[in-house]
Amino acid sequence: MMIDFHTHRPNTLPGTAIFNLPAHLLSEPGKFCPEEGGLYSVGVHPWWIDGTHDEERLWKGVEMLASHPQVVAIGECGLDRLKGDFARQIIFFEKHALLAETLGKPLVIHCVKAFDEIIAARKRLNPTVQWTIHGFRGKPQQAEQLIRAGFALSFGIKANPAAVRLVPKEHRLFETDDDDVKIIDVVGKFSNIDEV
Repeated sequence: MMIDFHTHRPNTLPGTAIFNLPAHLLSEPGKFCPEEGGLYSVGVHPWWIDGTHDEERLWKGVEMLASHPQVVAIGECGLDRLKGDFARQIIFFEKHALLAETLGKPLVIHCVKAFDEIIAARKRLNPTVQWTIHGFRGKPQQAEQLIRAGFALSFGIKANPAAVRLVPKEHRLFETDDDDVKIIDVVGKFSNIDEV
């Protein structure tokens, strides 16, 4: 069965997707009521590091929820040059990376126009857990650079087919993110990609 690697849509069947917990649950982690069989990820999205959210409170929520057995990944975290405080994003990204390593859970990465910084962080921190760039829509050359650096890539419905084709199956994941599609449709779009 194909797991939806990353979604913000809570109406998925338990065990079929990794649901990224929203900010309000990080602010009030005691309200987290996981569904039986549900899979979750937890992290401070880089857009929330903008001066309008209580980042430290969100981070405390991440720390409280991250060790829950149904939380199977850390993130969505990362770097986004187009939105939020980039310098603070770097600090929070490294906190997430260290937490993922400590807990032995994969890291889900949001990256916009900051691939050099993400690659440099991977080289510096030398993680043993999987780091996955989620929602990758870049060109094949960028995908190749990331695969060589040790990343996995997760693709949504709008992914570049040439980039998907280039990524070895063991480094290739699929997701719905916040798109109104089913994971079977995303996977179906690329099901014959290796035959071309």
